[in-house]
Amino acid sequence: MLKRPPKSVQVLLQKGPLAQLNEQHHRQVNLQNLWCEAVPADLAVNSRCLAIQGQTLIVYVRSGAWATRVRLLQPKIIQIFQAATKTTLRSLEIKVKPSLQ
Repeated sequence: MLKRPPKSVQVLLQKGPLAQLNEQHHRQVNLQNLWCEAVPADLAVNSRCLAIQGQTLIVYVRSGAWATRVRLLQPKIIQIFQAATKTTLRSLEIKVKPSLQ
């Protein structure tokens, strides 16, 4: 028998490793939402904004053609992300990942 009642999922998500994972997930969702607002719809469907590491925005794209589109929009993307996230971004790191979902 349990000596204490089980913890709810909400309590588990607020403490420990699950809290960190939950926070990371929310940051990633927020970045992706901002990405979808910052780039054209066809590019948003074929790319993902993964994270900000230091002063670099990490982006995955489906092909080299989409990577070129991102590079062409880089100044605009950096400006939008700097304003929205209050961080200093200097560059984008674009990675081609054909299996992007």
